[in-house]
Amino acid sequence: MSALLITGIVTTGSVIIAILTDRHDNALREFAVLGLFCSLLSLISYYMELNTPDFHAKIDAVKFGYFGRVFVNPLLLMLVLRFYQSRISPILQALLFGVPVMTLCLVFTCEQNRLYYDSLRLSPEGLLVVGAGPFYYVYMCYNTLLAISYLGFCLYHRAGLRKRERRNNTILLCACLIPFFSLLLYLAGLTHNYDISNIGLMIGALLIADSIFRYGLLNKEEMLQNMATGLIFLDKENRLVYANKAALQIIPALDSHNVQSGNVDLGQLCEPMYSAIQVGQTSYQRKITEWSSGDGQHGKLLTFDDITEIRARLNRDAMTGLLNHATFYPMLDDAMSEFARSRKPLTVSIADIDSFKRINDTYGHANGDKILIALADLLQEICGRHGDVFRYGGEEFAVIFRCGFDLAEKIMQNALEQFSAMQFEFMDSPVTFSYGSAQYDRTENSVTLFDRADQVMYTRKRAFHAREKASAT
Repeated sequence: MSALLITGIVTTGSVIIAILTDRHDNALREFAVLGLFCSLLSLISYYMELNTPDFHAKIDAVKFGYFGRVFVNPLLLMLVLRFYQSRISPILQALLFGVPVMTLCLVFTCEQNRLYYDSLRLSPEGLLVVGAGPFYYVYMCYNTLLAISYLGFCLYHRAGLRKRERRNNTILLCACLIPFFSLLLYLAGLTHNYDISNIGLMIGALLIADSIFRYGLLNKEEMLQNMATGLIFLDKENRLVYANKAALQIIPALDSHNVQSGNVDLGQLCEPMYSAIQVGQTSYQRKITEWSSGDGQHGKLLTFDDITEIRARLNRDAMTGLLNHATFYPMLDDAMSEFARSRKPLTVSIADIDSFKRINDTYGHANGDKILIALADLLQEICGRHGDVFRYGGEEFAVIFRCGFDLAEKIMQNALEQFSAMQFEFMDSPVTFSYGSAQYDRTENSVTLFDRADQVMYTRKRAFHAREKASAT
């Protein structure tokens, strides 16, 4: 028994060192190390208990061991909850550790009360024999409840796991079952008063160590699964080797049985059409690199990075915050395709600030920028409820209206009236803009539609300058 305990102490200590020195960040590290450290304390205390002849020294060893024993099961439960990315509230965590703390207090005062140990004596073989008090049964029921919760949680998730994950799941199940059944055997009196639950803890530690070093239960596998970047490993024949959770969310078809079993050629994922993927409101960009392993396997690694925020910034004009010129024609083409399905009217309007070059030359570009921002904000406020507003370029703005020509013209006229009523502290005269609109007639393309609206706008601008020139003379 002592030799087994020494083996368990050395093994458990080695696993703790291996986890602490692992250079990968890990969300499970804290619970794994604490759980194994508690197991280590239990093994050391039982070794001390067996190898000291003094009755009181044995009791002290038991007390020392309970520092670890009472926290093993709650920490294992916390580990498995974290492994499957489930949350537990701080209040429930406090309740989870409440019984162990009470047990620890009662064990340390076992000479003064009989709540946990009703009696303590030595057997003829020199082993410590305990009589259970009322709280001893409370603690056993508590541990039984934790074990059932732990096992139920693992079994609940088992159905949705892949082959590699099922191995880790099986190890987690065994790491709980073996110590639990060894405790039952001890309580049933079938072990000749040897507390083999400590040996069960040792075997559980060995199983977790095996999973760490063989399958990456606590580091590399978890790190890959929890990455926000989608990862797809293909072999040299473009068969699926591995895909993390993010990749399965981006391309759900990867989770099918045929793909998972390696019966489908996924070479199409390397084609240009998959260089960018849109999933709902999220945009992903694909990169392809080569991978190889120490055993001679090699293939392609496809990474899908979330570029939604980057794309949103690229699609926006830095000064005004409006959609920019690069997005105008793609969105107009989409709107025209939508019109073909819904038959809802579609109108494009163009606005250009009058005499803007003269404003810049007279009052400076900084003040010219203030005018641009003011018009952008006004168009977004008035026109944005009816369509998409763009800064097309320079002092020119565009609106894609989801309405007919008459309503679009009315909205633009309202915007012109409000804009011309604005007062800028550096100018005495009002600032105006000319606008033009054109309704989609089902036959033209996006460039032709824009040009029609642009021509109307320039016709009005020429009329404005003619009136301005006439009033000056």
